[in-house]
Amino acid sequence: MKNIILSIAFFSIFSCKNSENKIEFTPTAVKEINEIVKVIIAEDSLEVFENAKDKKMICNELIRLNIYIPEKSINGEIPLPPPPSFNDVSITDLLNYDGNSTFFKAVDSLYLLKQNLNPEKLEIDSNIVGQVNFTTKDKEISKKKAEQPYSYYEMTIPVFSLNNQVAYLELNYYCGRLCGSGKSVYLKKINGKWKVIEKWGTWIS
Repeated sequence: MKNIILSIAFFSIFSCKNSENKIEFTPTAVKEINEIVKVIIAEDSLEVFENAKDKKMICNELIRLNIYIPEKSINGEIPLPPPPSFNDVSITDLLNYDGNSTFFKAVDSLYLLKQNLNPEKLEIDSNIVGQVNFTTKDKEISKKKAEQPYSYYEMTIPVFSLNNQVAYLELNYYCGRLCGSGKSVYLKKINGKWKVIEKWGTWIS
């Protein structure tokens, strides 16, 4: 049944992409996304607020999360998954990341894939998140090329369940050629407030 849902989802999203449809966030959705950013900064103690002791930077734009459908097995052989990449996640990992997911459900499949049509970037609203030390990806890449020190976070636009009670995002930290780490974060809305429920590392350098 789940394979049927994913197949339908794939063709639906493929058709949407061909028609170049794009999702525009409503003001309410933008506010909710920024509230999640604020929660991540606070609960992960990111030290990006202007009054923080160890002032780190965060990219001023969230980037779109790419949700892909893994290739099917051919003649019993399961194709190797693509190499790990920030802002790429498998739909099957979202639905069954631990084999017994209490987060996203099969009913969320189409809606999750539809969020591939989110804007490529979304600027963080400091009026909601608070006064933080913003930077841009281009500025940090320039520092890297010039072999200057750099230290910054980059976050994806959260993706949501159909009932808007579960969210997922990825957060990466870059601090040098052999310095950095990434994590996946699941959140739930509890009593109207977003809470980090589970997170785990995806890479470390």
